[in-house]
Amino acid sequence: MTGQRQNTKKALSPRPLMRLLGDFGNSRILEAAIEYDFFTLIHRGFDTYEEVAREAGTVPRATRIVLDGLLALALVEKRKGKYFLTPISETYLVRGKPSYMGDFRYVALSLWDGMAHLKETLKTGKPLSRLDTWDELEVWEKLVVGIMPITQPVAKALCEFLGVGKTKKGLRMLDIAGGSSIFGMTVLACDPSAQVTQLDWPSINTVAKKLNRERGLEGRIRFIDGEFRLAPIEDNHYDLIVASNFCRFESPNGNQELFRKAYRALKPGGFFAVNDFIPNEERTGPTF
Repeated sequence: MTGQRQNTKKALSPRPLMRLLGDFGNSRILEAAIEYDFFTLIHRGFDTYEEVAREAGTVPRATRIVLDGLLALALVEKRKGKYFLTPISETYLVRGKPSYMGDFRYVALSLWDGMAHLKETLKTGKPLSRLDTWDELEVWEKLVVGIMPITQPVAKALCEFLGVGKTKKGLRMLDIAGGSSIFGMTVLACDPSAQVTQLDWPSINTVAKKLNRERGLEGRIRFIDGEFRLAPIEDNHYDLIVASNFCRFESPNGNQELFRKAYRALKPGGFFAVNDFIPNEERTGPTF
């Protein structure tokens, strides 16, 4: 038994803790590289730090330091003074590719200020700010774009589960707090005869309309400006109602109000889909 304890002590290392405490720096390195399109520039053939700095408009020495930081994060490789993308950065961090994930940084970094004040929140019990207020609209305009890459697979799975475009055609769909309208666009891709309505704040709907135009879907989705408590929603009208990445921002009473309104708006046999991050009762999982 004594020998086992000694082996355990030898196996333990503080390095994981040191890495955790320093991970904020890694996030900033990656965010800066995405902001100035370092990965896209390397993909285009600008493979020295001088070339990347010239194209990005950044200082050469600082650019080299950040690129070497990306090397430590296994996001680039370096051979004879030239930088090359690794498979993960080539797949997900080159702007313009369908698999581009760079805008997800807005989701992750939206938590930055709040987490920086976590110690104060532990004492006061109050958050630094609330994301469900009009004051945070600029944040939401970025978040709705950033969350698209993780939402689209769920939207496709929902369409497959319901048989949209196959066994079910011409669905009337309402997307509550639809954000980028990725659910609506995905439904229309599976079933062009679907009738899609999105309810969200005016500035968010403006972002969604721009995305619709870019995908050749301008005018295909009806947009209602507002929020579910006050906006008029037809009773007994929809075959499918979706609330994605929304319910966790509501109180229990708010969600009950939402569910009642959705129930009234559904036709008999209609389907109400909630997509959100819901931990188990013990708060032990699942992890993100």
